[in-house]
Amino acid sequence: MMTITNVTLDAYNILIGLILFVSIYTRHIVNDNVKRWFKVMVMINILMAAMDICTMVFEGTAHPIYSILLPASMFLFYIFSYFVLIAAGIEIMFFIKQEKFKKGFLNVIKVATVIYFILLLLTPFTNFLYEIDENNVYSRGKYFFIALVIQVILYLNLIIYILANRKSISRAKVGVILMFVLFPQIMQVIQLLFYGISLINTGFTVAFLTMFIQSNRDLEKSLNYIEDELDIKESELNEKVSEIESSKLQFIKMQNHTIESLSNLVENRDEDTGEHVRRTRAYVELLAVQMMKNGHYPDVLTPRFIRFLKRAAPMHDIGKIVVPDEILKKPGRLTKPEFEQIKRHAAEGGRIVHEILDGYEDPEYIQITADIATHHHEKWDGTGYPEELKGEEIPLCARIMAIADVFDALVSPRIYKSPMSYDEAFQIIESGSGTHFDPIVVKEFLEIREKNAAVNESFKVIP
Repeated sequence: MMTITNVTLDAYNILIGLILFVSIYTRHIVNDNVKRWFKVMVMINILMAAMDICTMVFEGTAHPIYSILLPASMFLFYIFSYFVLIAAGIEIMFFIKQEKFKKGFLNVIKVATVIYFILLLLTPFTNFLYEIDENNVYSRGKYFFIALVIQVILYLNLIIYILANRKSISRAKVGVILMFVLFPQIMQVIQLLFYGISLINTGFTVAFLTMFIQSNRDLEKSLNYIEDELDIKESELNEKVSEIESSKLQFIKMQNHTIESLSNLVENRDEDTGEHVRRTRAYVELLAVQMMKNGHYPDVLTPRFIRFLKRAAPMHDIGKIVVPDEILKKPGRLTKPEFEQIKRHAAEGGRIVHEILDGYEDPEYIQITADIATHHHEKWDGTGYPEELKGEEIPLCARIMAIADVFDALVSPRIYKSPMSYDEAFQIIESGSGTHFDPIVVKEFLEIREKNAAVNESFKVIP
């Protein structure tokens, strides 16, 4: 009858242990060490219950196989019964999370473990801790009490560690710790007093179950508190984000206005009305959108790229600030040295862009702006300046800017020339395909010639 009761208890312990083990994976535990050692404890207790069942099944039958299985099961049971206590102690150590007396606590565990395993390894030959007679019946060894003394030492070691850190232990943790320390020991005392009943596994199972339930309660309370705090923080963060976004938009508007004003100032030096920067900005946007819709350069032409390109376009001639007025405003043909001075504006434009924008703008936008300022006079066949880049060596933003800049120069009046007609300008652009300009960019520019002409017309001043 007692055997059936013990087997039933152990079976329940295994079942509850498996449920706990699986449940641990579905719960969030902040401390990974606590979670890890909790799983170790539960698994050891499951194995210990399984070995307890094996000892009861194999005991009392003098079968050759049972004579092997019973000693093996008993040996493993003693191992697991010790290790579940060690795992419980380490679990509590990580649960408390305090360093005081931690080193001493672990050293006692190490020494006790060495002594226990020496005794356990000698037991099959000396009957030190337990004895199995010729009838395959288990009984306690003559020095069985030493195992109990070691367990008492381990519990005292744990109690000392807890007391050393008592000021750091919250009230919520006290009940869980007491359950861990006291309940398995109460079950063991009952088992010692009433020989034949197996309650140690049940003691640990109840302790584990209690800890799991308490941890879930604490977690739910913590999550509710965190959720309330997050709601408050989210509301505060949304307000801050709105303020930042509003400030950012104001800053971008101010920056764009400053850049456009600076670009207009540079253009006005050679007696252009300053509308050149606005017209070219409109041309590059129309052209870039047209190319993106038709699937050209999909890795480069994105809405983000086009947005940066539109903002960067007014800066394409910023380098002209270094060219003397007498050259910019000269009505006649430039001499070779004068043209060399004009050519300086491309490389200087890239340098100025970095001086103005580095550290204050998105790096991608800065690179697009610098590429436009530096390379919008490069030519597809490699005869342009300042670096004589060829083909797709020229950044796409500069290839787009080149057509917009040339087209606007052709159809706009200058101090040294009258404006061309749109048809003449488009013919020149078309004739430059593959030599001056990227053929793909030319093709798409000509596809939207009416839109480009309309942009130019919209900026003309009515007398």
